This record gives sequence, C-alpha cells and structure tokens, in this order.
Amino acid sequence: MSLLERASGFERSGFERAMFVFSYDISSPKNARAVRRVLKRWRLDGQLSVHEAIVTPGQAEALGVELAEQVDPETDSLIVFRLSRRGHGPVMVLSAPTAPSFARLPEGVPRFPADGIYVLAYDVRHPKRLRRVQQATRSVGIFVQRSVYVYQGSGASLAALVNRLRDLLNMQEDDCRVYVLSGADDLWFFAGSPPPLAGLGVNEMGKTELASVEG
Repeated sequence: MSLLERASGFERSGFERAMFVFSYDISSPKNARAVRRVLKRWRLDGQLSVHEAIVTPGQAEALGVELAEQVDPETDSLIVFRLSRRGHGPVMVLSAPTAPSFARLPEGVPRFPADGIYVLAYDVRHPKRLRRVQQATRSVGIFVQRSVYVYQGSGASLAALVNRLRDLLNMQEDDCRVYVLSGADDLWFFAGSPPPLAGLGVNEMGKTELASVEG
C-alpha cells in the first residue's frame, strides 16, 4: 500500500488532522531556504531544520513530495513522521529557549514513556555541550540526520537518556525534543539513508518507509 493510499484510509477513519514533523538535512543553502519557505506556511513550532505542523496525512504526503524536489538524494535527507495520538502526548520538551507553541495542545508531556519508537532532535548552541549531547545520544540512538536520532527500545533506557541530557543542556539556550511515534510505519523517508530498524521496506512510490512490526 502506498503512503497516499494509507493516508486516505487514515483520513476516512475520522482522524483528519494530526501532528507531523518535517525534518531535513540539505547541503545546498539555496535549496534549504526553499524548503523553509514552503514549511513556513504550515509550521507550528520546532527547530531550525525540524518543523512541527498539524496537517492531514494527505497534506503531509503532498508536502513531502513537493519538498523532495529540492533534495539531492545522494547527499541530503528528508524525513516526515507522524506523531502518536495515544498516551499523554506526542512531544517531550527537555529544553527550549521560548515556550513551545504546541503547549496549547490538549496533550500533556509523557512522564514515563512506554516501549516503542521515538525521534530525538536537538539544537545545542555551544560546541562543547553539543559534543557531549552527541556522545550521550549516540550511545543509545540511531543517527539519521545531523542532530536527529531514532530510538527504538524500552522506556527505561529512554528515561535514563532523558535524565542524562537534562544534565547536559542549557535550558535557556538549547532546544531538545523527544517525539513519540505510534509505530514504525509512522516514519517516512523521502530521501536519505534509512536507519537499520526492523521492518524496513520501500513503498510503491520509491520512498523508503518503515513497515509495521508485529509481535
């Protein structure tokens, strides 16, 4: 099933809009600016290259296809992921210089994350702190973009990482967020090398995606 077919089914199920995150790592400054201009129309909050938006799955699909035109598949990366609608909330903010816009959403912050798949993104201002955050995150996460990691595993290990990062971050200068995904099929790769996670496949449109893992 293609992403577009799956998105249409998601819309028919009644969940017409959801929180999506568009994350990119683009070598060309010109192309990066073009991507930011497109996402600015939809952006709710996020970081420099990580944009949060509330859109329908069909809109997320269309945006991914449009943005992929500005991406060099040999050198760049473009990831779109849909956040969980279950539990206490889709985003855990470890630090942020300003109050995040999504705090107005009804979901809260998950205090004790369950086992699953998460995306961790950070924007750390000081080079020394950045190196320490990279080392801590790399020890348990899988690198997918600069300052973006995928974590798949137990909530206990993630909680330990979160506590470690809180000790390393400057709460007034740095921005660090953990995004909660419902499942592996909520992580869509429009360009770039996918991480070595279970259930990896390529959909009919040629974009790399993660298939649902049973059991």
